[in-house]
Amino acid sequence: MPTIALVSTCGGAGRSTLTASLATLAARSGVWGLAVEFDPQNLLALHFGAETAPADGLASRASRGQAWNTAALAASDGTLVLPFGAMDPPALVDWERRLIVEPDWLTARLDTLARPADGWTFIDSPRGPSVLTRQAVRAADAVLLVLRADGASMALLEAALINFADKPVLAVVNGFEPGRVLQADIVAALFERLGNHLSPYPVHRDEAIPEAFARRMSPGDHAAHSQVVHDLHGLLRWIQRQCGSMKEPRTGSSVT
Repeated sequence: MPTIALVSTCGGAGRSTLTASLATLAARSGVWGLAVEFDPQNLLALHFGAETAPADGLASRASRGQAWNTAALAASDGTLVLPFGAMDPPALVDWERRLIVEPDWLTARLDTLARPADGWTFIDSPRGPSVLTRQAVRAADAVLLVLRADGASMALLEAALINFADKPVLAVVNGFEPGRVLQADIVAALFERLGNHLSPYPVHRDEAIPEAFARRMSPGDHAAHSQVVHDLHGLLRWIQRQCGSMKEPRTGSSVT
């Protein structure tokens, strides 16, 4: 039952889109899938067809002392979604202070869920480093580092690998445009640094992604035969193989 935390060091990397897409593909392949949002942007449910961001969620309910697990939503294909919930800035500050004191808060909550042995959990986290991102990483068996083929991702790569060094680190390039020479060169440099920890399936930039989001549809429903959907299928299979080779997921080796 692997738990994967999707993280990045840059904004706009596409963590929420990948979290929703991977959880949906897992569920549609017949495997139990849960998408957990630990990002105060609270947009993950919109990727599953919600008309508006949910007011209730994991964090918003827990911060008020209410039952947090009742905030889970079920998509039409069976994917389960646990949104973050709406929190105003003072409440969010108080929440982050609590998480500093309780560094394994999310781990403990997810451990109480009755998740099937072959199920998958994908955690959407905010841009790191942050208290919330650290909680997501501690709750995960492995980290999926979401990168862009740009200078910022390269400049922040080493710091990211250090921050997540206590967990196995996988990586994927998102929004890839192979026609751009600089991007191709950066992907080559990432392969040289990360080796087989970098997915051989970069997720190409495709208008099907923003179009699907605007229509409150999954990319697979909106454009089933698009390049990006092919990429996402390949990425999920690769993650499954990588996690299958981890003998001790919570203590496995990371990129060094």
